[in-house]
Amino acid sequence: MPERSAAARARSALARGALLEAYDILQQVAEHESGALDYLRVLTLARLGDTERALKLYDAYGLGARDDVDALSLQARLLKDRGFASGAGGRDATLTEACKLYARVYRRTRDTYPAVNAATLAWITGRTVLARQLARTVLANPTVQAASDYYGLATVAEARIVLGDFAGAEAALAAALAAADADAGKRSTTVLQLQRLEPTIPDRKAIAPLLAMIRPPSVASYCGHIFLEDAALEADLGKRIDAALKREDVGYAYGSLAAGSDILIAERLLARGGELHVVLPVAEEDFLAQSVIPAGGRWAERYQACRAQASSLTFSSTMSHVGGQGQFAYGAKVGMGMARLRARHLNSRAVQVAVAETAGATGTLTRSDIRAWQDTGGVSVIVEAQNIRRPVKPPGPAAVSDVGRGTHGLMFTDFPGFARLDERVLPTFQVEVMARAGVALQRNAESIRYSNTWGDALYVVFDGALQAAQTSLDLCEELTAIDTQALGVREGATMRIALHFGPTYWGEDPVTGRTNYYGSEVSRAARIEPVTPPGSVYVTEPFAAVLEMEAEHDFMCNYVGQVDLPKGYGTFPLYHLKHRG
Repeated sequence: MPERSAAARARSALARGALLEAYDILQQVAEHESGALDYLRVLTLARLGDTERALKLYDAYGLGARDDVDALSLQARLLKDRGFASGAGGRDATLTEACKLYARVYRRTRDTYPAVNAATLAWITGRTVLARQLARTVLANPTVQAASDYYGLATVAEARIVLGDFAGAEAALAAALAAADADAGKRSTTVLQLQRLEPTIPDRKAIAPLLAMIRPPSVASYCGHIFLEDAALEADLGKRIDAALKREDVGYAYGSLAAGSDILIAERLLARGGELHVVLPVAEEDFLAQSVIPAGGRWAERYQACRAQASSLTFSSTMSHVGGQGQFAYGAKVGMGMARLRARHLNSRAVQVAVAETAGATGTLTRSDIRAWQDTGGVSVIVEAQNIRRPVKPPGPAAVSDVGRGTHGLMFTDFPGFARLDERVLPTFQVEVMARAGVALQRNAESIRYSNTWGDALYVVFDGALQAAQTSLDLCEELTAIDTQALGVREGATMRIALHFGPTYWGEDPVTGRTNYYGSEVSRAARIEPVTPPGSVYVTEPFAAVLEMEAEHDFMCNYVGQVDLPKGYGTFPLYHLKHRG
């Protein structure tokens, strides 16, 4: 019963495109007790884009020995994903291998799912005669001709695209959308398939309307001004927010729950059956004191109602409010990045929905959030408002003289087993490990604000998440040359590296006289390093979200799961940082 329950909950999460939720559900069941869930584990990793880990688990679980079409086809799907992620040199060979594997599965099972995938891959790799032959075989199958389920009808559409029948593909996709089992997760896989086909179609414009009709609902990052309750204003804004959510087909939204615009957008989203994800920038008590209670009226009650209906509640930081707007801007950026991560998992689009005063009020936090979204290529839908009456906010804590505040990338590292090293090899450790680390840090010195070391550990503060990501992977690469034999440690021994992004204090250390960076987010970063595997870089969810807000880079964050941090610090979602491909 527990396995069936976990499988049902995981499949429900996959259907909503909630891949991280599905992963967490599956991880809660011990692997040795959950053979029936192995396929779902690997499928979830595949949809998350963690192809190499999925391939390793596919082999470890022995899924290739199973006699069912889903398990057999999954290996070909993973090879296909590897091919599309690889460079030009190995892409076609890997895609051809995946095509052949799909064809073998078809010959073994006579199932049309591997057949249509073999057809699309044959088309993509230039074997058009074989592609059309397979597509005709699929369409001639009586099961396909009688299909009324989503995947059966999507199979028809893909086969017709290979044959150049775009009108037939459109009709099949329309029927697929109307199928009883159609859901966002299935639609996302079809979108990915069409996106991969699009560059190989002579008339690429023919694919665009198909993508538009099948794409899952959009994911919104939302924000807006705080204002006092005003029935007439809210009625007008509510209608225009409804229109914007409908026009943009918003099904999921990430943002705060401040009085006024935030709560109004959240209420309208929930009213249309959307999925709300609340992201708060500081401890909840302080957030309420700063952003909800000062507006009076029923805002606190409405806040609690939205919170109760939210699908998730995330704190970008659980620290107290220390004054100013920096923590709120940081929280908004994390929420924006989480929206983009979800849109990527869904193969959908991310859009910003904002309520802002008519152009002219440029110095507000809302306008800053809009600029941050647009500066990184995002599309904003702005619902303009006039005559907003703002509450008087309570003053924050007074600033401490000679102490600054900033939001930075934070790195902690150590070398497992350092304490057990023979005293005679410690000078060798300095050369083999710390000197190599110094080389990597020096290459990235322009982005480093602070660095310190003690024993085997490093603590480094960066300007931003992008620079921290680059330096951490440079460090990993540099340390692959360690002479482990000279150190007397096992082959492959190296540092473990943890990254976080968050607000910190900075100022002169009264003991050393040097500038130092400190605060509760620094402590959070330090707790991640002990749970990181050697040779890997683990990052927090805020780091992954902020990195997603960078315009262009070649990094990706693969979800690790909810991880218990040492010393009772709590359980947090962590990600594995890698280069794409």
